[in-house]
Amino acid sequence: MERLEKFQIIFNNPTATYSAGDTVYGYGWVVVKDPVFVETVCMEAVGEAKVEWMTSSDIQASDEEVFNYTTILPIKGEKDMKDGAFLHPGSHYFPFEFTLPQRLPSSFKGKHGRLRYFVKMTICTAGGPHPTRTSKFAVIGALDLNAEPDAALPVENDTFEAVGSWCCIAGTVTAAIKLERKGFVMKEAIPVWAEIKNLSTRRIKSTQVSLIQNVTYYSYRGRFSESTTMVTVHKGGIAPRGKQTWQKELLSIPTVPASHLRGCKIIDVQYSIELCIKPSGFAKKVRLPVDIVIGTVSIEDTQCQKASYHPLPSIVSDNNFPYPFFETLSDQMYLTDISYHQHMLPTAPPWESDDDIP
Repeated sequence: MERLEKFQIIFNNPTATYSAGDTVYGYGWVVVKDPVFVETVCMEAVGEAKVEWMTSSDIQASDEEVFNYTTILPIKGEKDMKDGAFLHPGSHYFPFEFTLPQRLPSSFKGKHGRLRYFVKMTICTAGGPHPTRTSKFAVIGALDLNAEPDAALPVENDTFEAVGSWCCIAGTVTAAIKLERKGFVMKEAIPVWAEIKNLSTRRIKSTQVSLIQNVTYYSYRGRFSESTTMVTVHKGGIAPRGKQTWQKELLSIPTVPASHLRGCKIIDVQYSIELCIKPSGFAKKVRLPVDIVIGTVSIEDTQCQKASYHPLPSIVSDNNFPYPFFETLSDQMYLTDISYHQHMLPTAPPWESDDDIP
């Protein structure tokens, strides 16, 4: 629409990332060049999941809406009317707020599926067209490890396998891996204990421990699974008849969605720690996994620390730069300085492509 010089959606959180249960504050910022009559301004917040993969005979696909909030935003124009208002040239703000459910699943993006959240705002004008903007935001779902069975208990696994090819067995390898507990939170370091005994005549080239994300996608007619290595810690080789011990080596958990992705029926996320032993030459790798749970509230920690962001101010005037979330008056003066306007961008730029996923 030519009469709109600018139309953007801005969130109060600079990263546009919220936890389940948070209240999301934001506003639409519109700069009008010429007077325009607006009938309504509609805002819709949506959380949707989609999966798709190809089989040998067809394409499997499914979708699910996990969250939807729709409202009509108030219009303050130069001439307010019963069914709309005239917007004068200059800046106009359309504040909104909505609360995310406590059991909302985390944002997710995989090779064959995704779960995304976005805010869509539409300005309905007489006779059209109706300008629309969409901006994404991310959600961190809550998972309390105190409510997870066996999260505080240790987990372990062991194996005894032959090393070599089918025609030339060089001996055996024994391996064991142990974690002090099953449940961990994001950004936590996992102490890994492992022991590998090379009882063969072949050298073990290397060993490694990895955090594996195991995702299962569901459609109406089937399911599909994929695994992704998130982070890996390597160690050196083991000589024939030698032994290697991991004494609580630390494996850091990156920022990942919590386990299970509860609240979404078509995507399931699980995690495991896997010990991988690579013999030299042509030989099968030895893999030894243990399942873990990644949550957002640690064991015995009943209070989850959240970042605090300011809601919208009660009054927004055209004199304010369109980022009215201030800590102090000095911050406000800094942000309204005209010399900084070109460097201040919306928290989330307009989202138009299906590939742009939080």
